[in-house]
Amino acid sequence: MPIETIHSEIDLRRLRHRVEEAATRAWESLRQLDDLPPLQRMAALRFTALGRHPIEDRALNLIEQVNQTFTYLASFAAAEEIIRRHPNALPIRLNLGTASGSDLESPSAGVAAEVFAAVNRHNNGKLALDIKKVVGTSARYKYVFYFCPGDDCARDRNDLLVELVPLSEEQTIGRGV
Repeated sequence: MPIETIHSEIDLRRLRHRVEEAATRAWESLRQLDDLPPLQRMAALRFTALGRHPIEDRALNLIEQVNQTFTYLASFAAAEEIIRRHPNALPIRLNLGTASGSDLESPSAGVAAEVFAAVNRHNNGKLALDIKKVVGTSARYKYVFYFCPGDDCARDRNDLLVELVPLSEEQTIGRGV
């Protein structure tokens, strides 16, 4: 699974660009499905490698690309927020996918963070699981960043041990949304 070390905001821009390129290539491959019946189209989305890995040059099924794309974008936005809050945080290690450790780590700033993107922050108990995971770290600053567009974040309260940080669509996807 990908592990990326961020030394500057330029590294984050480079990663975002790779994600955008993968999305463009996948979108172009969808044109292959135009003449298929609806269920065959859906099966192709799930079982055919029409998509691209967001940052590695390899094929992937489109559903997995969609899932990984938004988790990666949320991770990049979280890294930007960590840099803003902790100017001494660089380098930041991004453990993308199923890499071990916290999703974002900055030993120099004492930061550990978990990151996810979901339709609703409570789906599958993800928020509670990520809080538990980050609480178990020895980091001084503990965060859970999440991207859930349209989800009402006003009900969130920050745990005494973990700061919950909702990410906006502008931070995660960009201004074009």
